[in-house]
Amino acid sequence: MTVGAIVAAAGSGTRLGKGSKALVPVNGRTTLSRVVELFLSLDEIEKIVVVAPAARLDVAGGEVEALAPRKPVKVCAGGESRQESVRAGLAALGECSHVLVHDAARPLASAALVRRVLAAAVESGAAFPGLPPRDAVKRVEGHRLVESLDRSRVVLAQTPQAFSYQVLVRAHAEAADAGMVGDDDAQLVAAAGHAVTVVPGEPANFKLTTPEDLEVVEALLREHEVSVGAPPTRARGEEVRR
Repeated sequence: MTVGAIVAAAGSGTRLGKGSKALVPVNGRTTLSRVVELFLSLDEIEKIVVVAPAARLDVAGGEVEALAPRKPVKVCAGGESRQESVRAGLAALGECSHVLVHDAARPLASAALVRRVLAAAVESGAAFPGLPPRDAVKRVEGHRLVESLDRSRVVLAQTPQAFSYQVLVRAHAEAADAGMVGDDDAQLVAAAGHAVTVVPGEPANFKLTTPEDLEVVEALLREHEVSVGAPPTRARGEEVRR
């Protein structure tokens, strides 16, 4: 079994308002650096592709080089949408048995979560982590309630998502031919007729999207780094204050 990983880091970060989310320092380091470091630490993953904004490939490449990777890591340009970026990542990754796709904006995914999703994908061909919603879920149209949904039948999808390489390549090709745009890769694979397994996600696997999220992610990272005894982090070029 050969496993590759695609780090989706080409988003413009419009809602965050600070440029590319993957390259914004959060508690001293970029989310891109944290995610690539996680994948480098996992023996199951043999090669990595970072899909970055075309205008900032040099910055993304610098973040990767600073980690002194001991396995192949490519940095390539993304497309206009996340879907196009993942497709570019698949082309750059090349043939393997399974592929993980993870948003760089989720810097707190654990190694246990990655392995849980990958194990499910090896068994079934496709898997993603999900969390049950805590609040009541409603379907609305024009600011009016249309339907109350059964929370026991709904999950909030996370990444990393994992797939058989051939299953994901075929799903992206079929989506491109049909002009279909999905919210994530699991949706494309399901639309191609392949069953997708759901495994338990992690509440801390928070996605950085808005300025309010930045404070939450920073707090979670500080808590995590204190709990594991990590040394103080610093932005590149800054001295650590003692």
